[in-house]
Amino acid sequence: MRGYPKHIATKQDFDNLLAMPDHKDRALKDLKKLQAIDDAKVVKVVSGSAETDNLVTAEIDNPNPAWKQKGYKDKKALDDLVTATEVAIDGK
Repeated sequence: MRGYPKHIATKQDFDNLLAMPDHKDRALKDLKKLQAIDDAKVVKVVSGSAETDNLVTAEIDNPNPAWKQKGYKDKKALDDLVTATEVAIDGK
């Protein structure tokens, strides 16, 4: 691989980047961005249509949040990785 990738698709991509000293800091920044995404809830259309302006919506738990799309088991696993990586970089 040459340089930093334009798109990080999976958890394994993050693991590989964190193992590379040249890319560790930037990968941590990208992990923090992923961690900051608040997509626990989404709006679902229950009935109606936008054309007739009678939409009925409901807020539901997001079945596929960003952290899950990357391959993390749960949000805590992502939080733990960010914390462990910060400790490893800072040496605290």
